[in-house]
Amino acid sequence: MVKNRVYFLSFLIVLGFLAVIIRLFYFQIINRDEFLAYIKKQYYAKEKIVLPRGTFYDSNGRILGISIPTIDLFAIPRYIKDKERLARELSYIIKQPYTKILRKLNSKKHYVVIARGVDKSLKKRLLKLRRDLQEWNLGLIESSRRFYPLNQIAGSTLGFVSKTTGKGMEGLELKFDKKLGGGVGNILLMKDALGNPFTIEKKPETQKNYDIKLTIDSNIQFIAEEVLRDLVKERKPKEALILIVDPNNGNIIANATYPDYNPNKYWKYRSHKNITFHNAYEPGSLAKPFVLAEAIDEGRVSFTKKYYCEEGKIVVDGVRIRDHKKFKYLKADEIIIYSSNVGAIKIALGLDYDRFYKKLFELGFGKSTKTFPGEASGLLRKDKRPVEIAYASIGQNWTATPIQIAMAYSAIANGGYLIKPNFIKEMIDRETGEVIKPEKKVIGKVLSEKSVKILRKVLENVVEIGTAKKGKSEFFTIAGKTGTAQKYDPQIRALSNEKFYTWFAGYFPAENPKFTVVIFANEPKKIRKWEFIGGGTVSAPVLKKLVDRIMFYYKQKPDKNGGQHGD
Repeated sequence: MVKNRVYFLSFLIVLGFLAVIIRLFYFQIINRDEFLAYIKKQYYAKEKIVLPRGTFYDSNGRILGISIPTIDLFAIPRYIKDKERLARELSYIIKQPYTKILRKLNSKKHYVVIARGVDKSLKKRLLKLRRDLQEWNLGLIESSRRFYPLNQIAGSTLGFVSKTTGKGMEGLELKFDKKLGGGVGNILLMKDALGNPFTIEKKPETQKNYDIKLTIDSNIQFIAEEVLRDLVKERKPKEALILIVDPNNGNIIANATYPDYNPNKYWKYRSHKNITFHNAYEPGSLAKPFVLAEAIDEGRVSFTKKYYCEEGKIVVDGVRIRDHKKFKYLKADEIIIYSSNVGAIKIALGLDYDRFYKKLFELGFGKSTKTFPGEASGLLRKDKRPVEIAYASIGQNWTATPIQIAMAYSAIANGGYLIKPNFIKEMIDRETGEVIKPEKKVIGKVLSEKSVKILRKVLENVVEIGTAKKGKSEFFTIAGKTGTAQKYDPQIRALSNEKFYTWFAGYFPAENPKFTVVIFANEPKKIRKWEFIGGGTVSAPVLKKLVDRIMFYYKQKPDKNGGQHGD
């Protein structure tokens, strides 16, 4: 009898387990969609929160861009007992207008967001307020927002993150968006058995996120921006920039641009362009050293011969091209030092035009470096007509971006190698701490040893005795070239005698280059009525102040004979 009872109870237990298993099978497999739909009815809203992303550091470890924790404040209006009092207390705490908060609390909607991006330090006060007023249908969601501690410093390079999507929209925030992570996550706002709100977070698929230490040195960036501000204040150009690159590895150390913007308030600016990458301009006489380099390689130039420079004008294919001075006879190196258009054109017309254009393309002109989102390619077309070769040799009728100019001049500084520009010093895996350092990318050997050796001496003389002498330093050797390009004026349908692009591109110290520098201004204004606008008068004078400050910041000893850094 007892044995039968045991069997019967065992049978009931097994039957119960089978019923549970069948029920689970029904809900999870057969009727899964219907069951999930029922669960979804239990939440009254789905809210997106901005997720934190990796931090940007400068090369010294200083924070440039960081996600800071915030609070999003929401409410279920129909369950708020004393709307006026709650609005008044919230206004005092979160510093938003009472009327704005009250209008939201009086909304007919089931759910309203009262404020986003509230400082997380206010969380305790907000929770205490909810507890004191017994307003349990006031809710808090933890979120984040992007913050840039240096405001406009390097703003146009860093770019910004969307307030709503949490994704990079411009600049390096966009370029490294997948590496930095972030974006948005979903929050389900649920009701418990008593009708009080609580949240369940639905996290997106996990992926590796990194903190990124950039090659930018914020101290050098600050120096560059301060010097650029002085140039803009004095010359009032439409656009201007100072770009500083390490010629030996392609690392971008500073990139100061005008106009720029504060990424903390990106929505207040019409344009978010970074002209170093997004715009291309005629390089003017910056092209001349590469004409000489090709002539050296082809063996079609003599450094003992004097070239007749036609007293400042030359006619090619019926087109008259003028010089900025009425030069008579100049040696090949003097053509570069004093920047003679006629002299450069005569050398260029003696070259193999296929090899001449090949040289320009090999130096990186006419194609994007793919360093920055939305980067321009510039425009360089191969045209064998003598007049087009003539214009190409003096940097007219083709365009280049400032970053292309910087890398081409870096090739002179580093022994002839074109290197890909780089913004990353290292990436740190936020979960494991693993450090990833990118390798230098050498695109190719683009200048011969012979041409580099000659060009480096010639470009040093450009600064010491030539068109860039207004920028020479008392303490440090500098090498480079000035450039001036007339702008086309649509009103007169001709090249303007008042509107110019002005350049300086070069490197320092001249003997052991550590920095490549590009200085550019678009339509700088005259200081004096009789003044000639050009690279030598506008861009070159910026050099001295810039170079001395950078070299002394790095505690470099003067390399000029007699140059001393006094206290």
